[in-house]
Amino acid sequence: MRHVRLTILSTLLALGALAASLALPPGEAGGPAPAAARVGGRPPPFTLPAATGGPSSGTFRMADHIGTHPIVILFWATWCQPCQQELPFYESLYQRYRGQGLQVVAISMDSQASVMRAGPAARRLGITFDVVTDLDTRVTTQLNPRRGAPFSIWVDRTGRIVREREGFSPAEQNAIAEGVARLVGG
Repeated sequence: MRHVRLTILSTLLALGALAASLALPPGEAGGPAPAAARVGGRPPPFTLPAATGGPSSGTFRMADHIGTHPIVILFWATWCQPCQQELPFYESLYQRYRGQGLQVVAISMDSQASVMRAGPAARRLGITFDVVTDLDTRVTTQLNPRRGAPFSIWVDRTGRIVREREGFSPAEQNAIAEGVARLVGG
């Protein structure tokens, strides 16, 4: 009998959560924004400011690139050791393919306490592509809801997400390089 009560209680709680999520449109008045990083989908338009002291300035507007260029979106943080390996690797791919339209944007997930380190850290790593910050976590919540670092999303020229991946290992470099070559050539 206790098992049946727990099952009913769990079902009621789930229905209550569902009703609450339907009460507000996603992203409005505190309603949760849906995760948009799904292979086959399109990333939401977003505008983020450049990291202070980083390789870029102004703002990065996804709308300026979506459907025109292949784009790699990298989520990273200054405290993330694999990110320190991933960013320079993508820099080498960016240098190789930027003439063919490849765009790369690195979105720092650093908090208010460490965000001022993001730009200088990117410069120390030799990064020349756009490095931006997402202090209100709006974009991170939509595209990287687990807040994985590193986390990459590849968007093709048509604006469709063709790959998403959490983590980075130097052993993956050849596969990533081949994939980016196809992304740029496709």
